[in-house]
Amino acid sequence: MATDYAQISAAQADEDATAAELIERYRRGPALLAESIAGLAAEQLLSYPVPGKMSAQEVVCHVADCEQFLADRMKRIVAMERPLLVGVDGWTYVESLHYAERDPELDLALVAATRAQMASDLDRLAEDAWERVAVHTEIGLVTLRGMLLHAIRHLEAHVATIAEKREALAAERRASE
Repeated sequence: MATDYAQISAAQADEDATAAELIERYRRGPALLAESIAGLAAEQLLSYPVPGKMSAQEVVCHVADCEQFLADRMKRIVAMERPLLVGVDGWTYVESLHYAERDPELDLALVAATRAQMASDLDRLAEDAWERVAVHTEIGLVTLRGMLLHAIRHLEAHVATIAEKREALAAERRASE
């Protein structure tokens, strides 16, 4: 899959929420992701009920890997003056890192730990830290607030894709009955 830079920029578009509200929404992400796959059997997690899309397990693995570099980006924005953020094509990880063989529970734990630690750091920031900027190699200037919004929306969008997979699995089950 090619990277959609317009989609990345849109994910960082601001909204009328306080920093505390955004951090709380960020904290809720791991529970949303865990709930999205709750009750799915291993074969369901690995199935492709929506043609041309990743399996639910691949989505969880993708989110876990992306969480690591999104948190790193936020930390670098806080700690450095105008750091350079190199674009990452997370879609290339699916086969290379053998997502189909990974333990989704371990990936869920990684998302939870990453977000808990990052949210704790964000809680301690001064108000002016939210406008700190970095230079992204693909989309230009980004703020800490924009990067937090990106992380929130990235996970939430993937939770929606898992819901789509669950609906397709349910439709398959009904059709076979």
